[in-house]
Amino acid sequence: MSNDDDVKVDIKADLVSTVNSKSYIEEVTKLGDKMDVVAGEDILTSTYHKLISAGTKIDSTFYERLIQHKLLKPIDRSLVASDGVDTDKMVAEASMLLNRDPYFKKMFMKYHDLPIQIMRNVHLENVLALKMTIIKEAMPRLFKHSIQVSLIAIYLGIRAGLKNKDLFKLAAAGVLHDLGELHINPELQNPEHRLDDEDWHQIYAHPFVSYLILKEFPYYHPHISQIVLDHHEKIDGGGYPRGVKREEINPLAQILAVAEVAAGLMSKGLASEDIQAKIKLCQGEFDRTYLGYLLDIFRTTSNGDNSAISHDLKTIDKKMADVSYIINDWHHLLDKLNQQQQDQQLVHTVTDRLKYLHMKLVGTGFVPEATEQVYLTLGEDDEDDWLVETGTIVDEAVFQIYKIVGEIKRRWPQHKDPHKPRTLGEYLSNWMQDTEKRIHTYH
Repeated sequence: MSNDDDVKVDIKADLVSTVNSKSYIEEVTKLGDKMDVVAGEDILTSTYHKLISAGTKIDSTFYERLIQHKLLKPIDRSLVASDGVDTDKMVAEASMLLNRDPYFKKMFMKYHDLPIQIMRNVHLENVLALKMTIIKEAMPRLFKHSIQVSLIAIYLGIRAGLKNKDLFKLAAAGVLHDLGELHINPELQNPEHRLDDEDWHQIYAHPFVSYLILKEFPYYHPHISQIVLDHHEKIDGGGYPRGVKREEINPLAQILAVAEVAAGLMSKGLASEDIQAKIKLCQGEFDRTYLGYLLDIFRTTSNGDNSAISHDLKTIDKKMADVSYIINDWHHLLDKLNQQQQDQQLVHTVTDRLKYLHMKLVGTGFVPEATEQVYLTLGEDDEDDWLVETGTIVDEAVFQIYKIVGEIKRRWPQHKDPHKPRTLGEYLSNWMQDTEKRIHTYH
């Protein structure tokens, strides 16, 4: 896809106002307290009034002045950081990961210096260098994550036999894929923050914001921007922001999506057994070939911490019962739901997601409605391994249900407003409330 008309999303974004949010301007000005950030040109208001002269050093004392005016351009179009992120700094971060992380060592055991050679070809325009500098200083975990995703995407691309030109695209897309996260509510980065509907909207919008940023630069558009736009899409249509299926997803974005999942799992410090179990539950959402390349790494490598997440039989049993109840409760509602005339797309989508989750669970050897048979076949020698694998699988199933609820909230906000008894709105609201009560304690 290379034509803007083909980008069908339900998000209307004014790039200038999105970029010039108060939280972003605060981070830009705070950066000036740590290093020289200079206005490379006059900074003008939307009425062409000169607010700050070219050559002025910007720091946090300029924050109040900047937020009191609507600016003509995105603020970072007018600024340059003297010691910002460049290719050398990205390569240094990548080299550290390659030398220290056993997973990355395993990925590139046969390819030696190739990932560094590829990373050296990632070019940053001044605006993007400033954004990456803010990420590195204000959100260091996100900076590390971006480099991780880039390296994993390179590995997957090499295994897939891609040519260097496509590896260069994957490397750049990996580095830049989360630029949009600079322009969402900073509270969303706090793990303790409970997400509401507006928060979900911002999260689902961030790939599109990243796309809009890159679209401004011919060097990155459309061959890199489109990869970034699609990096949260899933081949079963369950991704965002466009909700398209395999044939409509940029092929390189399908690789980046798997790299994103892997980087997220690796950063949690999970044991390799836990990572394998979670990857197995992703089959159907992502290309099996790329997932297989990941499993090759995690089957044979430990991250240095051999202690898998602790699970106890009582907790697993409770979660199993809740997963089974939630899936069965939806299917019991189907007769009533199918009688409604409105929003049948909603009914079909949730039904398909839950059926698919059930199928994935069965594929891993876990049948929610027949858990007692699992206990009967469990031998004492197998108990520890069974607890690790089954506990991880059930945790992931709960998380998948959590995501289904979030997807309903995003796509069908009318679930909040049941107008009459025995309507789709009422049934849906009741099911969601009961589901959220059951999974609330787990997330």
